[in-house]
Amino acid sequence: MAALLLWLAARSVAPALDGLHLAGAKDDPVALAGARLDQTLSPSRFSLELDAALKAGDEGLARSFIELGRPRGLAPTSEQEARLAVLHAKADEKAVEDFTEGFLHGARDNGAALAGALVGDLTGYGDLRDLWNEGEKLKRGEEPDQLVVGLAAAGLALSAVTWSSVGAMLPARSGLTIVKGAQKAGRLSRPLAKALGASAAKAVDREALAAGVSAAAKLDVAAARVAAAKVVRPGALATFRALGEDAATLYRRAGARGTRDALAIAEDGAELRKAARLASARGGATRAIFATLGRGALVFGGLAAAAVEAVFVFLGALIGLAMLAQRFGFWLGRRRFFRRGGSADKIMGSRPKKIPTPAV
Repeated sequence: MAALLLWLAARSVAPALDGLHLAGAKDDPVALAGARLDQTLSPSRFSLELDAALKAGDEGLARSFIELGRPRGLAPTSEQEARLAVLHAKADEKAVEDFTEGFLHGARDNGAALAGALVGDLTGYGDLRDLWNEGEKLKRGEEPDQLVVGLAAAGLALSAVTWSSVGAMLPARSGLTIVKGAQKAGRLSRPLAKALGASAAKAVDREALAAGVSAAAKLDVAAARVAAAKVVRPGALATFRALGEDAATLYRRAGARGTRDALAIAEDGAELRKAARLASARGGATRAIFATLGRGALVFGGLAAAAVEAVFVFLGALIGLAMLAQRFGFWLGRRRFFRRGGSADKIMGSRPKKIPTPAV
């Protein structure tokens, strides 16, 4: 019995401790992601994920996996390195095309397109274009995208502050461009888009939006800028600014696609802030972490059934060993006492003698 209990305890101690460590890291995205990676990122998993990134032609994700695996002693094979070099040689061919596409239509999935979109938004062209498109929907009786309207209007306000503050608001301004591009491309997670859209709906002044569209139709750029600055109510601007700063942190540390990955899995602003904290700590490895763990990199979600079972088995084995040790101690004590001439009454205590009842 002792051997069986020791075997059960030894078998369950590692997964039990892993589960408890995971539970202790639930409020820290950096520690949580590290604990989950310890459980999931095996050498075979690393090789499979790297092969998938190379097959998809995603150089950024492949390099992210290499950076994630380096401190864990995981490295690409020579064949994988050769395929990565081929991808890198083709990377510059589409840079100019992506920049132009980003300027005209908004950011896509890479740094060149984002640079073009940001130039367009800083000049006011991109945000006015988006306000015009959404305002036209309103004039036709259609429902505009409240989130795009809110992001574009807040972006115009932050652009003005960016110019006047010599770039102090540039991170928040660029972050809003990223979020707006993700929304237009349908890359925001549904819960996040719904939450941000509800906030934007309360913050958008429809009369100011209609006035801005009318001014833009008359090519009155000055009046359009003034009206657009009033589209978002002042109290909501701080919320959009915080959103932009979190997205900018993600972009600076994880790149454009890493930011899109975070926006696709985060379900509210709090989770996006956790993603920004994770990106600040893990840098280029962030994309690989999101690809491996998904939303599990940001939220605890409770222990897996196997971890819960391991905790109970480990605790049960310890309790069983303690009870077995106690019984063995009692048995050993009795044997040693009897060998010295003791009796059961001396061990258990003398019992009172029964007084006979006198005969009548």
